[in-house]
Amino acid sequence: MPEPTGKVVPLNVRRLPWTGPDGEPEYAAPGEVDDYADREEAHTISMARNDARYALSMVDSPDVSHDDLRKLVRTLVDDVVCVARVADLRGERLSDPSYGPAVRALEGALRQALRDT
Repeated sequence: MPEPTGKVVPLNVRRLPWTGPDGEPEYAAPGEVDDYADREEAHTISMARNDARYALSMVDSPDVSHDDLRKLVRTLVDDVVCVARVADLRGERLSDPSYGPAVRALEGALRQALRDT
């Protein structure tokens, strides 16, 4: 997986949902920090959902100022960027050859279960 910076990344590593101090992507072998990275991704999605619910409640409130709405839009834009990053990370993992057999086995099992019901 080459990075836009030209940096070559070893195979079978996971890009983490945070960057290093220099702003470059960080990677880890499977198992090293998977649980923590999974929790971080889930937290990102959960916060975006909470912000969206809050935004919906504010939109209909007559007491909300234009400045408050601008701040809210900035927050929602940040949320979209973060959730898109999580989607990209998950897509990278699904296309990784080391995950391929497990993904195909799970897909086959799910298809079979749906046919059996």
